[in-house]
Amino acid sequence: MIESIIETRVQPEKVWQAWRKAHAMDAGFTAGQKGSLKTAGGSRFSYRILDVSEGKSFTILWKSMFVRMVFTHSVQPKLKGAEIRYQVQIRGLFAWPVRVFLSEKIRRNLQLILKALVRELELS
Repeated sequence: MIESIIETRVQPEKVWQAWRKAHAMDAGFTAGQKGSLKTAGGSRFSYRILDVSEGKSFTILWKSMFVRMVFTHSVQPKLKGAEIRYQVQIRGLFAWPVRVFLSEKIRRNLQLILKALVRELELS
């Protein structure tokens, strides 16, 4: 499993609202719901929500032909803010080469995404 964690001064509710906005899920996340996100490079990827624990975590599944990636986003309260955690599980026929060749790149990208999210939330 690939994981990245960051702490922030903002409250978990604000993180949850940012995720709902980013995923265009204004009515809330629902297991089985489908969505799509635009990457920094401009391409889009589609996903399906697997699991939701309202205000705490949600898990999405992204699939390609031979690889499935399961992304878990979670937030939990801390004394002066929140801890945000992203986890990625790589599954499928080509999971092992993806893990070997891309795990570090995925980890770095998760950390960059988390830092950008925290920066945006703390400035707003």
